[in-house]
Amino acid sequence: MQKFTRAAVSVMSGVALTATVTLAAEMPASAAGCDTTFSRYGTVKVGSSGTQARGAQCLLDRAGYAVRADGSFSSRDASQLKRFQGRHSISRTGKVDARSWTALLARGTTPTLHVGSRGAAVKRLQKALTASGRPVPATGYFGPITKAAVKSVQRAKGLRATGTATKAVWRALQKGSAVGKAPSRAAAKPAANRVVRASVSSSRSGSKGARALAYAKRQLGDRYVFGATGPHSWDCSGLTMKAWKSVGVNLPHSSRQQFKRGKSVSRSQLRPGDLVFFYSPISHVAIYAGGGKVVHASRRGRPVNVGKISHMPYRGARRMG
Repeated sequence: MQKFTRAAVSVMSGVALTATVTLAAEMPASAAGCDTTFSRYGTVKVGSSGTQARGAQCLLDRAGYAVRADGSFSSRDASQLKRFQGRHSISRTGKVDARSWTALLARGTTPTLHVGSRGAAVKRLQKALTASGRPVPATGYFGPITKAAVKSVQRAKGLRATGTATKAVWRALQKGSAVGKAPSRAAAKPAANRVVRASVSSSRSGSKGARALAYAKRQLGDRYVFGATGPHSWDCSGLTMKAWKSVGVNLPHSSRQQFKRGKSVSRSQLRPGDLVFFYSPISHVAIYAGGGKVVHASRRGRPVNVGKISHMPYRGARRMG
């Protein structure tokens, strides 16, 4: 009886081991922990290794190409990538560059998405937008940052800039054709006119304000951390301090202390780059972006984003420089 039991256990163990090996062999790359979410997508080529190489392999595998996600990008992987590139009208370089990343990440269905949408399709859209050069946190929630990035794609493609991800937006991403393209002059002219009307009497300080705002915008999507001053994490006054430091103006790391700098400006006379303060006593500062909106590092759990002034108790504004 004891011999039979040991034999049975041995057989069962062998079966279990065989089943485990078989299951592992059949397990898709995504189930094996393949990560395709990155804050920046670098070029992957023959000889590349690591998480981004594995991510690129995983995407090719999901697209139906004979690639194993082992984290080492081989000449065979490059050959499979060239097939993908050829089918999507992308230059057959064999390198996973911005266009190929964007096309691979955007591949799939093309649902209409807008502010308030949530889910896997939103996350897929956000990854593709980031790969295309428009950094968006892959949260799965379609908010103002995602809307702004979608508008950028639409302007680049000469589409109406609604901020809604339509089939046309998806097609541009799935072909990688929106990568590295700036809006046409015709598309950019209305925005330029709005800026001119908003600040007819532009000056050197106004120019500095625009550059400080541009610095703040480049941090969109970075996480909020209390007391942080960059380069990838910020709190409210840390962001405004570094934005203005980038144009040669030194400010203290404190919203209340920053309110004592520069000169007071009325809400109706705000210009891009002006600092806007909220709550009483003052406990939050943002940088004016035009159109009643600000760029700010608002609170824990939310990345640097664009928000409306009207959503917070307005306290005052100061012009620096």
